[in-house]
Amino acid sequence: MKSLVAGMKWPKWMIAIAFLFSLIETGFGLVIPLLTMNFIDSFTEGGISPLVIGGIVALLIVQAVLSGIAFYLMRKIGEYVVAFIRNKVWHHVLGLPVSFFDEEESGELMSRILQDTGVIKSLITEHLITFFTSILTVIGAVAILIWIDWRMTLILLVSVPLTLAIMFPIGRMMTKVAKSTQDEVATFSAQLGRVLQNIRLVKYSQSEPKEQVHGEQQVDRIYSFYLKEAKLVAVLSPVMTLVMTLVLIVVFGYGGAQVASGALTAGALVAIIFYLIQIIVPFTQMASFFTAYQKTIGATERIKDILERAQEKNEGKALSTLEQDIHIRDLTFAYGDKVILENMNFTIPKGKVTAFVGESGGGKTTLFSLLQRFYEQQSGEILYGEMDIRQIQLTEWRSLFGYVSQESPLMNGTIRDNILYGVALEDVTNESIEQALKQANAWNFVSRLEQGLDTPVGEGGIKLSGGQRQRIAIARAVIRNPRILLLDEATSSLDTESERLVQEALQHIMKDRTTLIIAHRLSTVQHANQLIVIRERGVRGAGTHRELVETNPYYQELVRNAQLLT
Repeated sequence: MKSLVAGMKWPKWMIAIAFLFSLIETGFGLVIPLLTMNFIDSFTEGGISPLVIGGIVALLIVQAVLSGIAFYLMRKIGEYVVAFIRNKVWHHVLGLPVSFFDEEESGELMSRILQDTGVIKSLITEHLITFFTSILTVIGAVAILIWIDWRMTLILLVSVPLTLAIMFPIGRMMTKVAKSTQDEVATFSAQLGRVLQNIRLVKYSQSEPKEQVHGEQQVDRIYSFYLKEAKLVAVLSPVMTLVMTLVLIVVFGYGGAQVASGALTAGALVAIIFYLIQIIVPFTQMASFFTAYQKTIGATERIKDILERAQEKNEGKALSTLEQDIHIRDLTFAYGDKVILENMNFTIPKGKVTAFVGESGGGKTTLFSLLQRFYEQQSGEILYGEMDIRQIQLTEWRSLFGYVSQESPLMNGTIRDNILYGVALEDVTNESIEQALKQANAWNFVSRLEQGLDTPVGEGGIKLSGGQRQRIAIARAVIRNPRILLLDEATSSLDTESERLVQEALQHIMKDRTTLIIAHRLSTVQHANQLIVIRERGVRGAGTHRELVETNPYYQELVRNAQLLT
């Protein structure tokens, strides 16, 4: 917990006031039984003191007011702490490398950020201050009880070690169960996210029954863990209740005998009962605190695991203002033990079009990821001019790129939101957005929409056609005015008319710009200044379309087999 809140500016005055009011409230709670004792004793002696009655009423009112203020302040502090932790985790997650997200599911991360931090909030807002005030209440009540009747106090204190002996072993078991429960909830969240994000695949594959079974199995596992937790609480609570009931029986029996013999006044017995309640209730609150504390241990461990993952580093040198060639030197990359690219060597000339062709799964898209520094190569270099790209500031390096992929992902929002995604708004005008859309061959259809740029695109851009989504993605790339344009099969899934419009847009924005293309259509790559043939983890040819047709057997085979379609 300490590591999670490191760097937070604590609202010290708020914490001080909350604790001060809680201490005063606790003090008033300890005084009220004494006043009640005096009131009852004076009543039995034939005289009622209006001053005592007024004092009790005033203290009760003040105690209630202070309790309400302290509760609000602690709730506010708890929300503040959790907001800080959530911001800290979210900031850290956004800075993690792509390889982290390859291993983790988004739904599970969402569960960590929301649900696990909610467990921490519960500890702070509902249990933390009551834990400390409960300790003070018990100490104060015991001290006053010793003053009233030390023998009865001794009877009460017998129950304390017995209660602790029961509480701590069950608390340790509660930690394990709580951690397992949180893991299962996170897994279920990941499963829900996976299914809901691909609901159309589920529907047309008619996989609803299968997913229903998976969901029910996960719900049953969560249910079983909550039952284990309930069993532990079911053991803890009755045992503690039994102990306290036995103590009450002894106190009433012993106290009644003392009152009958005249050794103890009726008011003192009532005060003792009050203080006994003030001891029992705090012990119950402390038991709840330890239960919440054990849950928090599991939650903080999972959050800490995320925060200990290394983020991408943005250290490095500034970029040259001049456009440079990109040199690939002895580049090797592997996913785990599987080598994807091995000893690759070639040069991407500035201001020219370089196309990559070859078998599916050959590593072309991986090469694009390496260029954008989503992954770190095992060996070799990628040079921008004479500088290794790992020596360049990451934000500056990525600002060079405009990327258009086959999927053309859009965020839920409007067309304007998607075009300006990641762009500094102060640098953009409506005229520049319109110009970008015209360059992307998208202005005609956008201008005809009833809401124009403010038209919602739906989740993943579902309200637009494939060709429209692709042209919006191109406009998004254009408005960044990138030095380097990456086109990853940008037209492969489009119909003929949409492909024509997208191709026209691409031809326009590729002019005088370093462009890298992955494509399976001959029409897309045959006019490239350079084609790189990638096969069997390496470069197996380089040249123009004409040169490769004449000299490269594998490229000739691609053309003959229409894997590069005419």
